[in-house]
Amino acid sequence: MYGPPTRKVAEVMLDVKRQFGDESGVQLEESDLVRWITNAQDQINYQNRVLKSTASIPSVVGQSVYTFPASQVLQIESLHYKGVRIRNMTFAQAEETLIGVDPEAVGDPQFWYEWGGTFTLWPAPDTTDTLTIYYTALVQPVPTSWDSDTLLSLPDKYYNDIVSFVLQQAYEMDEDWQASGAKAEQFKQSVDLKQEDERRSQDMTFSVITLVD
Repeated sequence: MYGPPTRKVAEVMLDVKRQFGDESGVQLEESDLVRWITNAQDQINYQNRVLKSTASIPSVVGQSVYTFPASQVLQIESLHYKGVRIRNMTFAQAEETLIGVDPEAVGDPQFWYEWGGTFTLWPAPDTTDTLTIYYTALVQPVPTSWDSDTLLSLPDKYYNDIVSFVLQQAYEMDEDWQASGAKAEQFKQSVDLKQEDERRSQDMTFSVITLVD
């Protein structure tokens, strides 16, 4: 479980400049640093699915096709109807399944599939209820008008990883291949480890203890 971010874009820039040895900003241009910070957050979020979010829309009786309510969606994780998860199918799987059923059927949806920014439920809902979408959101790019109070998008747990990624890009621009490679490996190992930690926490089970008199 991650808390909201408290670290700032300005902190990343300061740490990178200090470690790179360019505190005066002669070599590292601000526009490059802004782009690298956004790229770092994008890469981490794409791999570890960090920015989890939820949206809800009402179902419409007899309507099977719906538009996703959030435009900044990276990955749909699951879709629930009446609080129950609906099975997801690929478009090809759904086409095969719909060959043998009534495409105009109504009832509690049994599966959903995505196509062109919309999702289709089968059967179409027969009541007005809540469709809840659990998804990973896209990272918001660091604005060009950022200031000293502009926060990073990712939780503080990933702060050092963002710094490592930006330093890797800076060393690569400076053609310091050894330092760039070292930072790339540091970034990869750290992000991979956090991904594994997150997977373990989600899969964690607890044994049942029976008390016997």
